Amino acid sequence: MSPIDLLSSFSAWSTHRKQVQSGSSNAPTSGADSQPLQKAIEALLQGFLEKLLKDLTAQLKQSDNGGSGSGGGRSPSAAPSPVSSSPSSSPSPSSPSPAPATAPSPSQVPAPSAPTPAAPAPAQAPGPTQAPPPPAPEPAPAPPTAEHPAPPATSPTPPPRTGSAAPTQTPAPAPATDSPSPTGVTKPPANMKVGAPTGVVEVNKPIVVAAGTTFDGKGQLFQAGPGMNGGGTAETQLPMFILEPGASIKNLQFKGGDGIHLMGDAKLDNVHGLQTGDDFVTVNGAGNRASDAQRAGFSSKDVPSGPAKVEITNSSFQNGHDKAIQINGDVDLKLKGIYADNIGQLAVTRGGYPITANVELSDATLQNLKSFTFRFDSKQSTVNIANTDVDGGKTPVNVMAGDPSKIKGADSVRQSVQTVG
Repeated sequence: MSPIDLLSSFSAWSTHRKQVQSGSSNAPTSGADSQPLQKAIEALLQGFLEKLLKDLTAQLKQSDNGGSGSGGGRSPSAAPSPVSSSPSSSPSPSSPSPAPATAPSPSQVPAPSAPTPAAPAPAQAPGPTQAPPPPAPEPAPAPPTAEHPAPPATSPTPPPRTGSAAPTQTPAPAPATDSPSPTGVTKPPANMKVGAPTGVVEVNKPIVVAAGTTFDGKGQLFQAGPGMNGGGTAETQLPMFILEPGASIKNLQFKGGDGIHLMGDAKLDNVHGLQTGDDFVTVNGAGNRASDAQRAGFSSKDVPSGPAKVEITNSSFQNGHDKAIQINGDVDLKLKGIYADNIGQLAVTRGGYPITANVELSDATLQNLKSFTFRFDSKQSTVNIANTDVDGGKTPVNVMAGDPSKIKGADSVRQSVQTVG
């Protein structure tokens, strides 16, 4: 029975008792109506109420203390818990034992709050243990390691590029690139490969190099377009370049057309003919000099008299069905550091004509020639050969000449079948 029910019963009993004493009730009295019983019940009720009041007061103080220690919002929720548990836990008013039963319920309220503060403490313990991960900065040394290899990779690359930039990177593999100046000529290796061009230029009309100037191809490949076809035969193809007297050309590759025409004195350095329909280089005579002068807008009367002085260094000629150099007029020709592969002959004069060619050949590597190295019909022509081999020495250096006695350095010399005075 709850305290409220006990109070109601006591109130009803007290009212009934007064009615009996005043004689206003007809209900019979029982032994329980005695004075001692009344006092005992009153004493019991008073003790019970005092005990209840004391427990409630203690619980309220305890909840106030808990609210101030923990978060401000948690104390109100803890207070109602003991109040509701106190009445529900007391089974009967007859036994005072229910009162202590309410004590455990307030003691359980602080219990949860006590572990709560303790929990944060261990939670922060792992925090410092995870602080060691800052050693992760140790990967920072990794960048220095990466930077260390990087410079070597970058530094070696520029030097070759820079060195070959002056002569234009085209013939990088060719020895001509290593020594672009005539004074630094070296003998090309067997099976020499010309480097990749820096670009490709299609040529549809002859490129004229003015007298006394130098054309620098900068490593590009100049390739004949349909405009160079001329009359459709090898002999009528137009020249890729026309050099006026005293002009120079360097650092390029060319392919197709009738190659390079020289109207007079000329210098070619680091020039590589990859393929041609007829000749790679032509030294003009009276006939084709007039044609080239007209194409170039140059008066043939302004061409100096006497043999043209032509110098070709650090250059190569590959994949031509006929001669590499066609000589149509008198010439003093110096060839240094020349590589030739899969061509007919290195140089010839126009057959049966009294053209004097004085030729010096040095530091040359020749392969797969289809015929003689030189063929000169004039008895006045001379040849000097030094440090030159054909097919690595497996094939003799053969020359056909108008006067074999004027040929020096050849392995074999034959009399020209078209000898002229």
